[in-house]
Amino acid sequence: MEFRNIITFLTVAEQGSFTGAANQLGYVQSTVTIQIKQLEEELGTILFDRIGKRVELTANGKNFMHYANLLVNISEQAKLIGKRPEEMEGNLRIGILESLLIWVLSEKLPDYYKVFSLIKVLTRTAPAKELFQMLKQNELDMVYFLGKKMHSNDFVCAWSEPVRIVFVSHPDNPFANKKGVILRELVEQPFILTENTGFYRSALEEIAMEQGISIQPLFVIDNTSSIIKLLKKGLGISFLPEYAVQESLINNELVIIDVEDCSIQLWIQLFYHKDKWLTPQMESFIKLIKNNN
Repeated sequence: MEFRNIITFLTVAEQGSFTGAANQLGYVQSTVTIQIKQLEEELGTILFDRIGKRVELTANGKNFMHYANLLVNISEQAKLIGKRPEEMEGNLRIGILESLLIWVLSEKLPDYYKVFSLIKVLTRTAPAKELFQMLKQNELDMVYFLGKKMHSNDFVCAWSEPVRIVFVSHPDNPFANKKGVILRELVEQPFILTENTGFYRSALEEIAMEQGISIQPLFVIDNTSSIIKLLKKGLGISFLPEYAVQESLINNELVIIDVEDCSIQLWIQLFYHKDKWLTPQMESFIKLIKNNN
């Protein structure tokens, strides 16, 4: 079994097309077609269904992907024999939510580069559903996200930590020092919220709906930095992960509003695919996340 054919198979599965795989691998499309045909003949089964310009894995193709990943992982392990961490090269592909990238990961990366100076950390921000689809297709090595506690047969949770989601405002807001605020009275204030595809915005909407409350934000901004800047200028109230506003709270630029009937806890979680070999780069990244919390 030609190893290059296995790499081509995985690339076609990742790209969803022979053309995309050819472009990524630097082949002409006919080469990709020939290599996949050779692999299918050798295995005695069809690996892809051709649907127009797109291709999808067959049931046997999905089964073979498990073994293809194992073979690639073994090859990658062999390449590291005798190498020290500072000599390792390659990419570490992290799928991450925007707020975690800005407020958490950016603080940790300098320590990672002290160990793996030749490794390129490539980050991809997207909604969690898209990130996990990319992880499943081996387009990412790990996914670092915020959401409800998740259990999956396909992914391994390497680390998790609970996070409070809090209502925050400028210290001059009339609700800033008020105790026992209820959500119904708070929603009369101008809100600045993220897109409703985000986990904490969705969780807030669910609680509001249970109470028969409709939240109509003044601004919808899918960028936590921009929201925090507006809050510091005294504009409105927001609902954000505590880690994103921690520095502003310490500096007394923002305050947490005590809302007694709306308490939401989510989890920061770090996942990798169950078929993925846990490389030294990935192991070091996991330790970095754990040790700095």
